[in-house]
Amino acid sequence: MSVPLLHPQATDDPRLVRWLTGTRQLSDVPPQLGALIDQGVLERAEVGPGEVRTWLGVNRSWQVDGPRVRSALFDALSAQGADVSQQELRDEIEEILARDVSPIAAAHGGAIKVHSVRDGVLTVELTGACLGCPLSGRTLGDLVTRSVQDRFPQIREVKATKPRRTWLSLSRKSSGQ
Repeated sequence: MSVPLLHPQATDDPRLVRWLTGTRQLSDVPPQLGALIDQGVLERAEVGPGEVRTWLGVNRSWQVDGPRVRSALFDALSAQGADVSQQELRDEIEEILARDVSPIAAAHGGAIKVHSVRDGVLTVELTGACLGCPLSGRTLGDLVTRSVQDRFPQIREVKATKPRRTWLSLSRKSSGQ
C-alpha cells in the first residue's frame, strides 16, 4: 500500500485548514478526528471529495495542535487505503480538463488532451491553435497545473508532449516508372 499524500492548505478563516487528500477518499469523519473533537482540539471536521476540512477548537493553535491533526488524518487515510487506480486518476483528470480547460482552449481554436499520467507527471497533448502557441507554456503552468493540482496535489509536474513531425518527400516520382 502506498503512503497517503496529505497537503494542508490555509484558508481565509485562521481556524480552518483544508487538508487535500489526493486520491484517498474518506466517506465520513474518521474516529481519529472524532477523538480530537471530543478532546476539544477540533471544533468540527467535514469530509469532501479529495479533502477534509478541520476547524480548531477554542484557544487552540495550529502551531501546537496541527501535528496532532495531521497525524490523525494520516492514520485514518492509511487505514482506509482507498487508492484509486491509475485509470480512475486519468479519468478524473480528463474530467477536470474537459470542465476547466477545454472551453478556454476551444475558444482560441485549440485543444488539450491527457496523453499520460505516470509517477506524478501529467503529460498533455496540445492540438489545433494550442500547438506552437507562444502562450501554451503559460496555459500549462497557470491553467492546467492549477486546475489539476488543486484536486490532485500528487501531480507534481505538468508537461506537453513533443510535437510529432511529418516529413514530406520533395522528390518527384514520374508516373511511368
